[in-house]
Amino acid sequence: YNEMWKEIHMMPEETAQAGLDIKAKYIMPIHWGAFKLAMHAWTDPVARLITKASELNIPVLVPEIGESIQLDRQNIPRVKWWNNYN
Repeated sequence: YNEMWKEIHMMPEETAQAGLDIKAKYIMPIHWGAFKLAMHAWTDPVARLITKASELNIPVLVPEIGESIQLDRQNIPRVKWWNNYN
């Protein structure tokens, strides 16, 4: 994300708000950390999303790259796996 992309890309806080607006059960960010296109740290988008979603009381699902999850399960993983790569 980047402020210059505001017409085509949500900021992390906007993503959390959108989840609240549509009454989502969960938010799951997609393709964050996959490409280095902006000047921020690769973990910044997910950290900002989790912070805002926590304020709004919306669970965030962040499966590890390649990990499968089942949304109908009660035990959704909440591991901050990206901390192992810093």
